[in-house]
Amino acid sequence: MTSPLNSKPRPLAFEEGNFLWNIQRVPHTLPDGKTHPGRSSAIFVVHGIGQQRWTETAAHLRAGFEDAFEEISAWQKKHPEQASGVSQIDLPPPFILDGYWANYDDIHATFPEDWKRFSEREQKFFGGLWKLRVVSGARTIGWVLRQQLRLLHPNVLREVGLFAWILYWPFQIVSSAALLFAWFRHRELITGYLNDVRLYLEPRGVVERAIVQHIDYRVGLEFLRMIGLDWDFRPLPTCQLLEVGGERLSFKRVVWVAHSLGTVISYNVLSALFHKADEIERAGDDEQKKGRALFRNALTRFVTMGSPLDKVAFLFKEESLRPWPWPKDGRRAMLKGGEFLESNDPATTEWWVNFYHVLDPVSGALESPFICGNQPPSNIHIRSGLMPGMAHVAYWKDPTTLRFILGRTFGPSYLKDKEYRPWPHAVLSGLAAMGYLTWAAILFGAVYALYRWGPYLLREMGKAALKWITG
Repeated sequence: MTSPLNSKPRPLAFEEGNFLWNIQRVPHTLPDGKTHPGRSSAIFVVHGIGQQRWTETAAHLRAGFEDAFEEISAWQKKHPEQASGVSQIDLPPPFILDGYWANYDDIHATFPEDWKRFSEREQKFFGGLWKLRVVSGARTIGWVLRQQLRLLHPNVLREVGLFAWILYWPFQIVSSAALLFAWFRHRELITGYLNDVRLYLEPRGVVERAIVQHIDYRVGLEFLRMIGLDWDFRPLPTCQLLEVGGERLSFKRVVWVAHSLGTVISYNVLSALFHKADEIERAGDDEQKKGRALFRNALTRFVTMGSPLDKVAFLFKEESLRPWPWPKDGRRAMLKGGEFLESNDPATTEWWVNFYHVLDPVSGALESPFICGNQPPSNIHIRSGLMPGMAHVAYWKDPTTLRFILGRTFGPSYLKDKEYRPWPHAVLSGLAAMGYLTWAAILFGAVYALYRWGPYLLREMGKAALKWITG
C-alpha cells in the first residue's frame, strides 16, 4: 500500500528527504523505471467569483489535501486487505495549477499583445473604456434585478414547481433590499463579485464579448500547457512548457476541478476543446491527431463543486453556454483514454462528478439535458457545510470531495481509498426538503425583519445616499 505518513517514526533532524512537500523533492522515476506519479499527475483548478489572487485557489485546495492524505493513510492502516495491491511508494501532494481569470479588468494583463502596440493615447483611452464597461456597479445592479424579475414569471412555475416558485417572492424582497444596501455601503461586493457573474453570463458590446472569449481562451491555454499542447493540439516547444521546480514539465494525468462560476467557464472551455478535437479528427494532420489522443488520455476527470450550471442553463441557455458535441455512446466515449474501472461505485466509473449541498444556494444536482445530454453526471451531496450560504465554500475542506480528487489524480494503482457509498434516495429527498424548509424560514424571517426594521434601514440608506451625492 502507499506508505502512510502517520505510520513512520518522527525523523531525526539530520535525516533529509523524508517529506515530498514540493515537486523538486519527488524522484524522477520509480524503482521499476516508470515516471514517478508525483511528476506525471496534476490538478487544474478554475476559481469562481470574487477578488481572487493568482495561486490563491490552488493554495486552498492544497491545504485541504494535507488532511485528506492523513485520512486516506488512516483508512489504509485499518483496511489493509482492501488497500492491498497498491504500489508501495511515498506520494507527494499533487501539483496544482490555477486556470486564473480574475484580472480580466486589467486590459494590460488581458490583452498584452494589443497593449504593446497601443500608443500612449490609446492606452489611456482603452484603460478608461475598460473602467466604464467592465467594472460597472450600476449596470450590474440593473442586470441582477432583471434576472430576479424573470424568476417571477409564471412560466418558471412549470419548470421549478410551486414551492420553489413561492420561495422566489420573499427572495426578491430580501435580495433587492440587500442590493440597495450594498450599493451605498459596500459597493465592492457588487463590483468585485456580482460583476463577474453579469459580465460572463450576459456580456454586452464588443469589448465585453471579447473579454469573455479571452477568459475562455486563457483558461484553455493554461490547461493545454499542462499537457504540453497549444490550441491547435500541436506540441509546445520546451521553452513554452510549464516551469515547475526548476524544470520544464508536462503531465500525463490531469483532474480538472472547478468551483462556482468557474464550473460555467470550465464547461465552455471544455466545449471548445471537444469541438477542436472533433475538428482535428475530421481534418487534422498526424501531429495534431497525436495531440488529440494525448488530450483524451490526459484529462481523467472533470469535478464540479457548488455549480450553478443547471440554473444558468435554465435562465440563459445558448446566451451563456456552448453545449458539448455529444458522441453517440455518451460521455464515456468522449475521453476514451479516461480511467473507467469495474466497480459498483458510481463516483469511480463516472468521468464527470458534481459535488453539491442543499444549503448552498448556488449549487444543486446537475440534471439539465441541455448541459448533460442524456446522462447526468454523478451528483454527490457533501457531508460538510451546515451553515446556510457558507456551504458554498465548504467544498475546500470536505473530506469526501478532497479524497475523491486525490484518488482520481493518482489512480487506484498508487492511491487506493474507500469506495464512496451514496446516500439512499430517501435520505437525499429528506435533505432536499430540509434545504427548502431552511431557506423558507430564512427568507420569510428576513421579510419580517425588513417589515419590522425597514424604516430605520431606509433612513440609513438615505443618509448614505445623501453623503455619497454631496461628497
